[in-house]
Amino acid sequence: MGVVLQKLVLYLIVGLIIGLIIGGVVGWAAKPVPKIPKPEEICAYPKGKFTESPPPGKKVVIVHGFDAAYPPFTYVLPNGTAVGFDIDVIKWIAKKYGWEVKFQPWDWATIVTALVNGDLDIIASGMTINAERMKKICFSIPYYSYIHELVVKADETRSVDEILNSGEYIAVQLGSTADEWAERLLKKGYNFKKLGLNSYVEALEALLDGRAIAVITDSAFLEPYLKKHPDVAKKIRVLTTLGAPETYGIAFRCEDKWLRDKINDALSELMHSPLWDELLEKWGLK
Repeated sequence: MGVVLQKLVLYLIVGLIIGLIIGGVVGWAAKPVPKIPKPEEICAYPKGKFTESPPPGKKVVIVHGFDAAYPPFTYVLPNGTAVGFDIDVIKWIAKKYGWEVKFQPWDWATIVTALVNGDLDIIASGMTINAERMKKICFSIPYYSYIHELVVKADETRSVDEILNSGEYIAVQLGSTADEWAERLLKKGYNFKKLGLNSYVEALEALLDGRAIAVITDSAFLEPYLKKHPDVAKKIRVLTTLGAPETYGIAFRCEDKWLRDKINDALSELMHSPLWDELLEKWGLK
């Protein structure tokens, strides 16, 4: 009986090993085939409206969002026509490629959201390239640089520190980088009140009519504006500059790679042509 029992135990062990081997083979053969991800699934961004080139023969229509009151880059004439440096640039690019452009003025405080949501396809309106915006959107190559400025009336005698700690209003355009500068200064502990308005023009008017003791603006707006309004130039002065020079770029949804590449190519070509200097001269930016 002892020998028989030993044989039974041996048979059981061998059977168990064979079962494990067979189960492993069957399990390996039956495992699901790994799914090969699509290109848009492994990219940083999903496929968008202009990720790839449109089919041959399909008309490309671009909705250009811009600030209606930011001369000389973008503004609207009384008859409703969009004009400005950025308008001319986008028109040149569109003509080069045979695109149709729909010019759409938009509230600057919500214009980035409109681009992300698909209401607009690009923003070309003196938009500063900065880290906060790049969390949501992407930019073209830079095409213009400027500096932020703290501006006061010509007869103002207080120092920068006294202005920033006056407890009075300093005007800015809501949603602009000047607005960001005001918030940054307030967080640092300076004591003033922010007067948020709809445009740099309105902010400057607030300084002139006494609603604010200063305005935070930028040289890209102020210098061309004062060339056209010498009477205003006599009434104000730049008290100080704020921070380092910054740059403008054309904004896109990050997934619209084809559109960004096409505009970058055209923008680079334009910037390296004599026409670029002519446009800068035309709009008082040189």
